[in-house]
Amino acid sequence: LVPVLLGPTLPRADRGEEERAQWCRTMLILFKPWRTLNDILPSQRSWTEAFEEYRFDSRLEEIMSHIGVLNQCRDAR
Repeated sequence: LVPVLLGPTLPRADRGEEERAQWCRTMLILFKPWRTLNDILPSQRSWTEAFEEYRFDSRLEEIMSHIGVLNQCRDAR
């Protein structure tokens, strides 16, 4: 399964620290259940730290991997 999102290109995790933080934020917003910002970004944490601390199930990790491959293919064109 590869969700195809319409709109701006998603950030990539392999393009430096700043874009990785943007990618982590996007994946948390899309795949971690939340109601308030504090649910996905506990205080005093960076987006990258929050992403690395959360345990996604294997299916969600697979989907995130597929999104990454899709973005790499789009960029290669």
